[in-house]
Amino acid sequence: MAEEKNQEMEDLHLQAKELLKKGVSASEIIVALKKQGLDEYYAQMILNNIYSDTERKRNFWKLLLAGVFTLAGGCLINYYSYKIASNNNSQIFYLFWGIIVAGILLIARAFILFRK
Repeated sequence: MAEEKNQEMEDLHLQAKELLKKGVSASEIIVALKKQGLDEYYAQMILNNIYSDTERKRNFWKLLLAGVFTLAGGCLINYYSYKIASNNNSQIFYLFWGIIVAGILLIARAFILFRK
């Protein structure tokens, strides 16, 4: 019984998502879901969940790309700092570990948001 309800709800979510991809307006989607026997508030909740999922995926990619570029930039800065120090026969070079940590944190935050 519970599995049937879950499958039915997944089908309704999928139907609403497909209608949204086709460019159907939100009010028309709610009307279509109401024809399926849903309450208006529940239909609105399904639509809000779809919008939320879409926004989460968009934020995931933004954070992931920002993290990758920050991490790569930090690694390049540290590499060139070391190369400049070694070319000048110096025993000391600057290590910018904060940039690398910030990149790792951005990547971790992206995956944490994706799992929710």
